[in-house]
Amino acid sequence: MAIRLIASDLDGTLFGPDHKPAPRTAAAVNAAREAGIIVVAATGRSHFGGAAMATSTGARFDWFIGSNGGHRLNMATGVLEERIVFESELARQFPASILTQFEDAGFGWELEDRLVYDQNFLNLSSFTIDGVARTSQVGDHTSLNGIGKILVIHPEIPSTEFIAHVVKHAHPEHNVASSGTDFVEITPSGADKGASLARLCAEIGITADEVIAFGDNNNDLTMLEWAGRSVAMANAVDEAKEIADELTASNSEFGVAQVIESLLAT
Repeated sequence: MAIRLIASDLDGTLFGPDHKPAPRTAAAVNAAREAGIIVVAATGRSHFGGAAMATSTGARFDWFIGSNGGHRLNMATGVLEERIVFESELARQFPASILTQFEDAGFGWELEDRLVYDQNFLNLSSFTIDGVARTSQVGDHTSLNGIGKILVIHPEIPSTEFIAHVVKHAHPEHNVASSGTDFVEITPSGADKGASLARLCAEIGITADEVIAFGDNNNDLTMLEWAGRSVAMANAVDEAKEIADELTASNSEFGVAQVIESLLAT
């Protein structure tokens, strides 16, 4: 069946090493849209800041699925069509539970329009992946409402290993993942890339076998599993390579662009 929708992760996938779409990639994305294919960015980044990064070199997208599937922005209208948040009590309980075992852990919280952090998080991760200093500190996190994502970092345990510990403290229905950063990300039930993409496709009348998805990390696994055709990057983690239908070149070698160009040439 013909591909009607392209869904791609950003960092490590569609983005180059500079965390922006390379001109070749932007051209491929735009050519796909001109051919009538819907293009969706699906990322761990939040819509504030993340959507602008995705379009920074001229690439155009129809939707922006952010926070690992926690929210969806319509890029044409600027409307945040969907945002899933934690139940307030569960969001308050999680840090307390982690701290019983890992007293040096640091936390961050994604709100609708910003991220806030405790002092431990700022000490352990002073800059974002884009090299921007983190400055938004919060005092009493228990007063926060509308939390869409919780970040947790440990001073010694890498995020890829810390996931296994965090899972034991999270609610069974919550999603625990890492996107290649130094922290672990927790999102509510239903807030994963695969589920979010499935909901969007159901709304616009597209089936899984009409979708091609690209990814490189463990927060992409549900999306790669759901899409009818899934592509992992050469630089992807082993789990993504194992679940994907095929491999492409690395993000520094325009792997996503190569596949889109081939798709449009057929």
